[in-house]
Amino acid sequence: MFADRTKWNLAPNRLSEALERHRAAGKPLVDLTASNPTECGFAYDERAILEALGNPAALRYEPEPRGLASARQAVSKYYAAHGVRADVDDILLTTSTSEAYSYVFRLLCNPGDEVLVPAPSYPLFEFLAEIQDTRLVRYQLVYDHGWEIDFHALEQAISPRTRAIIVVHPNNPTGHFTKRSQIQKLNLMCAARGL
Repeated sequence: MFADRTKWNLAPNRLSEALERHRAAGKPLVDLTASNPTECGFAYDERAILEALGNPAALRYEPEPRGLASARQAVSKYYAAHGVRADVDDILLTTSTSEAYSYVFRLLCNPGDEVLVPAPSYPLFEFLAEIQDTRLVRYQLVYDHGWEIDFHALEQAISPRTRAIIVVHPNNPTGHFTKRSQIQKLNLMCAARGL
């Protein structure tokens, strides 16, 4: 019924089975994949939200595929205040990072092209790449008094089919923070290879 690329193995694995056992036992868990801001303990001004929704203008449906112009202007102003020029017309807002990654995979990759991702990393990358017919290739993060990019492993992972290198900053789940010197090294590496 669905495309072949959606034939994932949905059988339980050791991790999902252990998770279910812990949940069934009522053990407290910290979900490092949680990214829904409404479930992360943030305090919202509910009255202000409800007042905004009570405005009849909120009932108008005026889709803007790149995101609300006013929101994109706010993003542009934020970056300008930090010394970075970001033109409103160059800003695309998405509903989540997952949607943004899907756009990037589709934009940069033809079917079978590769994107390098850190390991360990964000659990949904595999699914997001697969649904876009993109192949993920992992490069290792190494732990030595903190997580670091293994640049040797990264260079070894690059192939003629590589279209992009993902660096999650800060990394989920390791917390790796990419230093300025590492960003410069990555920029040089990518420029030399046309990435």
